[in-house]
Amino acid sequence: MSLDTDMLTAVLRVFVYLGTILAAGSVLFAHTFPHAARQVKPVIVRQVQLGAAIILLIEPVRYVFFQLAISGGDWNLAFSPDMRWMAFEMPNGQAALLRIVGVLLVLLAAVKTNAIAALGAVLAMTSYALEGHTAGTSQPLWVSAVLLAHIASVHWWIGGLWPLAAVTVNASTLDTSETVDLFGRLAVPVVAIVIIAGAAVFGSLVGWRVEPTDAYQRLIFAKLTGVAIILSLAAYNKLSLTRMIEERPIVATARLRQSIRLEWMFAFLVLVLTGFVTTTTPGMSQ
Repeated sequence: MSLDTDMLTAVLRVFVYLGTILAAGSVLFAHTFPHAARQVKPVIVRQVQLGAAIILLIEPVRYVFFQLAISGGDWNLAFSPDMRWMAFEMPNGQAALLRIVGVLLVLLAAVKTNAIAALGAVLAMTSYALEGHTAGTSQPLWVSAVLLAHIASVHWWIGGLWPLAAVTVNASTLDTSETVDLFGRLAVPVVAIVIIAGAAVFGSLVGWRVEPTDAYQRLIFAKLTGVAIILSLAAYNKLSLTRMIEERPIVATARLRQSIRLEWMFAFLVLVLTGFVTTTTPGMSQ
């Protein structure tokens, strides 16, 4: 693909990640913190609606882009009877359909903590195992399993930031303190899974070799830098601000919201880098 094509593919991919994190992450937050979720339900509903809207908009655009790419830009050929369903015969198209079904189920359930919402979240997250570098037949099954653990952990972590920030505004000081404290304690094993699972998938894809000239590995290392910054902010939230909430609630919650906004900014940067990772083949030197 050309540079422009790769750029567009990466940008569209970033919004796919963003959409499922918002939609599925809302469900994970609601199931993990049911009491807090009821207090910030309007915020969670908006997050689900935004995530679903992104997926329902971007996936059709990706479908059109794919059809045009395989037909050399010929609209008539791209959507002729023999070609129009080509995308859905490919792993990327099947993954897109699974994501669309997933977010529709989440949207239908209106983030109630029920089986429909949970199923939708699982389908949306599972869709990533059907495509990308880990979907090849040369990769062992454990790589896909570890990738799913990584993806689920990222969705829980990043997808819970917006509702968590809303809790600091809408909940009582006691509820805020308890929710933030529990989020911080659960985030420790979740973040460990993010790092360990991500490292395992990365190692498998590059043959456990570090190549400084490899464009794919450079993007991965840039992602790790972003993750390290997010971890620093999360540690600050847990070790400093959580303890301050009961003593100085107004100051602490204001600082916590600011810190969460910074986490989201760097999380989006990591998503951007991840989008470009998916358009870069391991082993491509620069």
